[in-house]
Amino acid sequence: MAKLIQIKDGVAGLKILLNQVQTRIGRDEENEISLDDVLVSKLHAIIEIVFNEKTQGEYDYVLQDKDSTNHTYVNDQQVNLHRLQHGDMIRIGANNFKFDDSEPLKPDETAKLHKTWIPGVYVTKNKKK
Repeated sequence: MAKLIQIKDGVAGLKILLNQVQTRIGRDEENEISLDDVLVSKLHAIIEIVFNEKTQGEYDYVLQDKDSTNHTYVNDQQVNLHRLQHGDMIRIGANNFKFDDSEPLKPDETAKLHKTWIPGVYVTKNKKK
């Protein structure tokens, strides 16, 4: 399962598992990742798990900036929509995160594919118990 590793002063810190179909990042406390930073918008960005049709059975993680005031950066490049790769460095406000997907996602047996707003991209949503 992929995770974000917060990097501060070159040292790895907090590890956040990306274990939901969508992970919202922003200043608002309602977000799955809430950042206490005035440079971060209330809803700054979203990371979404998407089914990769080309590889049949693998999943990708897509980062989308949500029209934030101070933008979202991956590897020091401003992005609006970006398919994350292992080792990518994400900057949101004054916060830096390393994307780590060294452990493959193992979808739940009850996962079902759903269409997203991105053409040709699907996500899984776990069946509620």
